[in-house]
Amino acid sequence: MSAIERRYAVALMDALKVKDEQLKADKDLAEFAYMFNNNLQFKKILLDPRLELRLKSDVVKEIFVDNNPMLVSFISLLIDKNRIKYIDGISKEYSELARNKNNEIKLKIISATGLTDDEINGITDKYKKVYNAANVSYEQFIDESVIGGVKVIIGNKVYDGTIKTQ
Repeated sequence: MSAIERRYAVALMDALKVKDEQLKADKDLAEFAYMFNNNLQFKKILLDPRLELRLKSDVVKEIFVDNNPMLVSFISLLIDKNRIKYIDGISKEYSELARNKNNEIKLKIISATGLTDDEINGITDKYKKVYNAANVSYEQFIDESVIGGVKVIIGNKVYDGTIKTQ
């Protein structure tokens, strides 16, 4: 992620002091980023340099009227500063910050075949203890080039227990 994305994510986290607001903002920001990336008309409006900034902000306020006013102001700021194109990265950085602040970790579990619930639970329990985390979430990926064993990625750390590396 870029320094710009990290800087804005940190600023939003600092602005939202209440834990519940931070968690809701994480969900809402991810929703907004998804809409921005997948609705071409919406994206076109927000990126069009010919449209007034006020009009773009009004569109965001109209769509996200039920959201936290601080988050809506934050998105308007991104529009004003021509940083809205970084919304996906900002959202991912913010999610990472929220997980760290709430003592959560996210695992990427890579194996040659699908793992059973017991195997997944064993892996998540292990890393929950190692990282002394309150919560663990995971994504499971199948990679047929992994002959056997499991690779676990947490942030920028890789725990490679595959046969290939043994």
